[in-house]
Amino acid sequence: MTRILFVAFIAICSTLSAQNLTVEDYEKEEIYIKMRDGVKLFTTIYSPKEAKEKLPVLMIRTCYSVRPYGKDKMPEKLMHNPDLVASGYIFVEQDVRGRWMSEGEFENTKPPYSWENKKRTDEVTDSYDTYDWLAKNLKNFNGNIGQYGNSYLGFTSLVASVTGHPNLKAVLAMAPVTNFYFEDFNRYGLYGMNYMPVMDVFGVQKEDTTSKPWYNVTTQGHLISGDKEILADAYGAFKANRALSSTDHMIDPKNFFWKNIKAHPNYDAYRQKRDWIQYLEKSQCPTMVVGGWNDEQNLYGILNSFKKMIHDAPESKAKLVLGPWSHGHPKRRDSLYYLGDIFYGVDLAKNYQENVEFDYFEFHLKGKGEEPSFRAHVFNTGSKEWVDFNDDPFADKLNEMTLYLNPNGELSEQLKKGSDTYFSDPDHPVPFIEDHTFHTMAPKHYMTDDQRFASKRPDVLTFATGPLDNDVTVQGEIETLIQFATDHQDADVYVKVIDVFPMDREAEETDLEGVNMQGFQHLVRMGYIRGRYRESFEKPMPFKPNQKTEVNVPLLEVLHTFKKGHRIMIQIQSSAFPLFDLNPQKYVESVYEAVDSDFEPAFHTVYGDSKIVLPVTFD
Repeated sequence: MTRILFVAFIAICSTLSAQNLTVEDYEKEEIYIKMRDGVKLFTTIYSPKEAKEKLPVLMIRTCYSVRPYGKDKMPEKLMHNPDLVASGYIFVEQDVRGRWMSEGEFENTKPPYSWENKKRTDEVTDSYDTYDWLAKNLKNFNGNIGQYGNSYLGFTSLVASVTGHPNLKAVLAMAPVTNFYFEDFNRYGLYGMNYMPVMDVFGVQKEDTTSKPWYNVTTQGHLISGDKEILADAYGAFKANRALSSTDHMIDPKNFFWKNIKAHPNYDAYRQKRDWIQYLEKSQCPTMVVGGWNDEQNLYGILNSFKKMIHDAPESKAKLVLGPWSHGHPKRRDSLYYLGDIFYGVDLAKNYQENVEFDYFEFHLKGKGEEPSFRAHVFNTGSKEWVDFNDDPFADKLNEMTLYLNPNGELSEQLKKGSDTYFSDPDHPVPFIEDHTFHTMAPKHYMTDDQRFASKRPDVLTFATGPLDNDVTVQGEIETLIQFATDHQDADVYVKVIDVFPMDREAEETDLEGVNMQGFQHLVRMGYIRGRYRESFEKPMPFKPNQKTEVNVPLLEVLHTFKKGHRIMIQIQSSAFPLFDLNPQKYVESVYEAVDSDFEPAFHTVYGDSKIVLPVTFD
C-alpha cells in the first residue's frame, strides 16, 4: 500500500508542477443565463485570475443552492477534489430551474418533455442552453465542458449525458438519482418514513428568487416538547403516526411532491415517465458512474444507470467506480474508512480522487495523461480489495449456490419439507436499527449494522449455514424466491443477507474499541417488497389468505467474499421500522389512505422450499 501511495503522490506532483492553485487564486462572477423560453437561471463562475492557457469547464447544476451568494463571497472550497482545483479549471455552478436564485418552476426528476414537444423545456434543454451560452461567452475557455455531481446533482449529470451538446466532453455522475419509485422516497411499493422530515425540501415551490430557504426541514410532530426541543425516540414517534394518512401535519399543505406520491402509489404511467434509466440509451458522451455499495439512498441508480449505458449506449463509454462507501462518501478524504463498526481500508476516497477522478477529467477535458483503463473498478466488501473489470462485472453467468430456508433454522443446499410461522404485529414492528436516536434521514451505518438484535426477535426468522470450508465470493444479483403465506391479504417481505463472523475471531488492530466482533452479524444486503406488488408494480394484487404464494424479493447486486470459517445468514421479517412505513396487512386500495384502525396483526408462514440463489465463485 505504501508503494502505491508513493507512486500516486509522484504522479500528482508531476501533473501539478505547472500550476498549483487554491481558492484564493480564483475570481467570481455571478450572472443570469436566459433559457429558450425566457426563464433565467442563476449561474456562478469561478475562474483563475491569471490563467496561463485556455481552460475547460467543470460544472454542477444543483437544486441545493450555489451558495455563497454575493460577488465578494468565496466558498471554503470550489469542489471536493483539491487536485482538480490546483490544476486549474473554470468552475461553473448553476441553480436549476425553480430553485433558489433561478427563475421558473421546479419539478423533481423532470422527464424530457422536449423530446415529444419541441416547444417545451426541461433539464435537457436547460443544460443544452447553458452549454451554448458558455461556449459563446466564456473567456479563456478551451471549449471542453465536464459535468459532475452527487445525488440529485448526479441526476442532472446523467441528464447532461443525453443532451448531445458538442462541447460536453465528460460526465461524472456520483450516486445519481434515477427513479423515485425504487430509490430514495419510495422502494418497491414502500414509503421511506425516514424521509418525512425533509419532504418539504423537494416539494414546496418558492414564490420568487431567493438566497434563503423557503421550506422547512422539520421535526414538527416528532418533538416531546416544542419549547425545549426534546426529540422523541424515532421508533415511538413514528409509530404514533403509523398511518400515512395521519402524517399530513408533518408536511407543508402546499407540498406538490407529497401530493404526487400519494396520488400514484402504483408504478403507473406517471411514475414510469419519470424513470430516467430508460432515457440513458441516448447518452452521447463519456460517462463515469461513481458510488458506494453501502449507499442507502441511491444504490439502485448507481447500478442500473451503469448497466443501461454499458449495454445500450456505446457512445457513453460507461465506466463504474463502486467502493464500500455510503452516500456522498467518495467526496470525503477520510484516512481510515469505517461505516458503522466495519473497517474497509485506508485513504479509499483520497486514492479514488487522485488516481481516477483527476485522471478522468484531465484526459477528457485537457488531453493530458491517460484515462482510467478499466470499465468497472469495484470493491469487494468481504475481502476488502479492489477488483478491475473490462466489461460489466455482473453480466456473466457464474456458478450458482442454491440455499434452502429449512424450518429448523438451517440454511442448506439440502431441501427439507416444513415451514416456519411468525407473528407480524404493527403495534410492535421490527426496528431497523438498535439505537434510539432520532434521525431526519436514515443513518448511513445501518447498511452494515450488527443484526444480532434482530435475530433475537420471534418475528424475525433466521437461517444460517455452518462455518464455510472455503471462501465463497458472491458476485452479482442474488435471487430470492420465498414461498410465503399469510392469514391476511397483504404483507411486506424483507430479506437480509448477513455475513456472520466466527465466534473465535481474534481481535484486529482496526476493530473499534468496545465493539464485540466475535459472532458479529454484518448486514451485507437487505431487499424488500410490498407483497401486493409481487407480480406487478403496476397492478397490485392481494394475497389469498393461507394460500402458498411465491414472492421474489428484489436484491441488488453484491460483490462480497464470505471468508472461510464465516457463516452465511438469511433473515426474513415483515417490517423495518421506521425506515419504511408499516403495511396495514389488511388490504386497502392505497396505503396512503389507510387509517389507524386498518392495521391488524397477522401470521405469516415461510416454507422450507424457499430458496436463495447466489451467483458465486469459490476460492
